Amino acid sequence: MPAQTKSTTLLLPFAEIFSDLRVRYGIKLSLAALLSLYVALVLRLEHPNWAVLTALVMMNSHYVGSTSLKAFLRCVGTIAGAFLGVWLVGTYTSSPVLFLLLIFIILGIAVYKFGQYPASQAPYAYYLVGLTTLSVATYGIQDPSDVWRTGLNRALEILVGSLNSLVVTSIIWPRYAREEFFELGGKALETAAELVTLQTASFIEIRDTSGQLEQLQRRFEQQASRLRTLLQAGARESTRFYGRLGNYNAFVVSLTNLFQAALHLERNRQEESQYIARIPNELVGVMTAIAQEFQILLSPYSPGTPLPETAIDKAFDTLLEKLGALRAAGLFVESSIEINIDFFSHIAVLRTIRNELLEMRQIKQGLPRLRAASPERKRAWDLLPAIDWFWMRTAFKAALAGAFSLLLIKWIHPPGPAALPLAALLFSVLQRTFIRAGGTGDLRAFQRLFFTCLILSVYAALLIVITPFLASYLVMNLTLFIALFVFGFMTAGTPGFSFWAIVTILSTSVLVGLNAQVPVESSTIIDSVLGLITGIAIATVIGRLIWPLLPQRLLRDDLVDFFVQLKALSNPKLPMKKIQTRLALLPIEALQAAKGIRLPGFTGEEQRQFELLIRTLSALAARRTALARRRFELPAKLEALVHLELDQLEIEFGQMTDAFADCFRKGDCRREFPTVRGALDSLRLRADHIRRERVLAAESLDAPIELLEVVSRCQRIGDTLEECARLIKLLSIHQYWGDYAL
Repeated sequence: MPAQTKSTTLLLPFAEIFSDLRVRYGIKLSLAALLSLYVALVLRLEHPNWAVLTALVMMNSHYVGSTSLKAFLRCVGTIAGAFLGVWLVGTYTSSPVLFLLLIFIILGIAVYKFGQYPASQAPYAYYLVGLTTLSVATYGIQDPSDVWRTGLNRALEILVGSLNSLVVTSIIWPRYAREEFFELGGKALETAAELVTLQTASFIEIRDTSGQLEQLQRRFEQQASRLRTLLQAGARESTRFYGRLGNYNAFVVSLTNLFQAALHLERNRQEESQYIARIPNELVGVMTAIAQEFQILLSPYSPGTPLPETAIDKAFDTLLEKLGALRAAGLFVESSIEINIDFFSHIAVLRTIRNELLEMRQIKQGLPRLRAASPERKRAWDLLPAIDWFWMRTAFKAALAGAFSLLLIKWIHPPGPAALPLAALLFSVLQRTFIRAGGTGDLRAFQRLFFTCLILSVYAALLIVITPFLASYLVMNLTLFIALFVFGFMTAGTPGFSFWAIVTILSTSVLVGLNAQVPVESSTIIDSVLGLITGIAIATVIGRLIWPLLPQRLLRDDLVDFFVQLKALSNPKLPMKKIQTRLALLPIEALQAAKGIRLPGFTGEEQRQFELLIRTLSALAARRTALARRRFELPAKLEALVHLELDQLEIEFGQMTDAFADCFRKGDCRREFPTVRGALDSLRLRADHIRRERVLAAESLDAPIELLEVVSRCQRIGDTLEECARLIKLLSIHQYWGDYAL
């Protein structure tokens, strides 16, 4: 027994090391590349570097989906691309214009379907169609008479890399998007639980919690950003995740609403203490019930196990009974309408937290789990294909880069023709997957190109020196394993491909393509690197000059779309679930885009102002959504009492959001914005009149609570809009909103 304990102790550090996601991914990436190289060499394929390249790109698909479907679709995509390439080269090489036009169309369709979200459920199948077609065309136009052999070799090489990456991903430390979403969602829910506990305690004790709030908000923003990234990756890579996308969207929306509802308790008047002092036991009972509900939601349960019930409904019934007794005693008539509005709005917030927790209970049980029966599918609003203009523009640029590269090969015969079209295509496409994860897109693209030329020149000189040592298979394999392990370790947590990640992948392909087991001339190395640089240059010029992808423009589009969706909430005929989901996700995307802006005018203080603005917009979305829901649910008798005032508020809300959208659309915040103070004052006076005239005296306590909740939400939305106007005026977007930093 002591010996076993000692052995376990010795193995413990290794267990901790291999539990690190970065170590696992580094090992998996290295194994996939080496396995692809080995199989390609065993099959005596012409260019094993294509197998390695394909494996490195495909390993960015981190999650296990339907393995058999993925394998089938990747085979179909590769074979279809090979046939298209053979057909184009064999039929149209004598007609260059028609040949390039058809190449352009095929690459454009393949790239668009690769990136389209969420309609594309076989992204890498479409990617392989484009990649294989371009690879066959690249070699085929140099020797059209042997195009069938070229097509067969490219298809086999790409198939080897694709299937080996699929095998490694599925067998060695497989990752499941639905399990990681469940785990990450639990951590975000835990953050929300901490906030609710902090805020409810602060409400009862009337104390300042601003310092702790800032920390919790930042943590929640990071977790929400990771959930958003996981939503996109899971929907693209896992058919089961995609099939329950509506369930995952509902979880994110409910989680965001819960967090924002807790923030509503932040502002409380000292005057409310006279009410709180009369219901301390009831409030403690509500807090205890909320804490128990959170504990149940955060506790581990086997998939499919019903969650235990809590006394949360009973606690709220007790609280409302106590408030009803105080109302009957005339307590609330003695205080001002402002105190009543604030106090009952906080009671309404507690009820909103209760409702969101009960909804979260159902939603969390509806999240798919590994080795469990599939839950009921929630309707997803975005399953039908729609035109994705982001990827439409990307497809055009990628197809243009690929076609232009082939034109150069046919026309001027540049050095390194094998690497040229490939580099142009990959840099035009794969960088776009990284922009939402903090990438800078085409910002400073020419500066990156300059530094890349310097680095690749040094790389070429290094290859000339070390190539003789790579003649040994052992040295070659060890070099590849170590280099790719370091690369995988550093990029494991990065969704998509950064610019330098693509440079590394293509540089590795060049190294393998040299075939160092036979003598390699220096001119061959130089030509290969020059071809790589030329391809990067083509992609850079086209990407930077035609519809450049800039983070400040992404931020602009996100903010404009946000205000459009916010205004759409007032129209009950529009799909509310779709609007709510977009309003929950757009602030997350805007924050990601803001982090990618690196310009002289975008100072640290400016970024801080944007973070505050986006955080305020997230709160505005939650409050505006809650108001729309409450107004639709408001009894007709209560709605009739404040109908005119609410309609006027809707008009003024729309005027302010239109002004905000116009500000970001035109790129200038140096203006005055409309205000909603007049309409809010009218609503407050109307509520005070109803209270003084005791219009609702014969109604149950629910009636004044519901009415005061609506009035309070309108006031909070007005305050938030005014805060947005203040923050927007502090921005200097006219200094960097345009096309800057080549």
